[in-house]
Amino acid sequence: MLETVAHSPTSVMPIQKEIEAAMELYNDKERWESIYLFSSEGFLLAHQGTGWDSGEENILEFTFSIITSVKLVENSLSVEEIAIRGRDRKMLVFYYFVAWNDNMVLAAVVSGKRCYRRALSRLVKHIHSLD
Repeated sequence: MLETVAHSPTSVMPIQKEIEAAMELYNDKERWESIYLFSSEGFLLAHQGTGWDSGEENILEFTFSIITSVKLVENSLSVEEIAIRGRDRKMLVFYYFVAWNDNMVLAAVVSGKRCYRRALSRLVKHIHSLD
């Protein structure tokens, strides 16, 4: 369970580094500019990439507001993905899955030119292998 691992600074770093290495590996064709893994409470667990134009704090705040919105509808609607497309064709994608008995969120800034779903699915499988 991630909660018990997170309290031990010596054991969380290998998992974080493993996830960040997998984020880079599955981004082999520049599917995303940056990607972030958040817990259901909005804690940043891992990230990879150059960052978002609006800054990491803003993506954290936006992700937390999306998490809150999803919690409101989760009893009647099982949310897997939310995508927001900008005028510049970039997308902000929120991908929801369960790991370590917690609802996780991958937030990715995607260029809109490359398919990202297969890479996200592979990344989630990799994260599940660490669970």
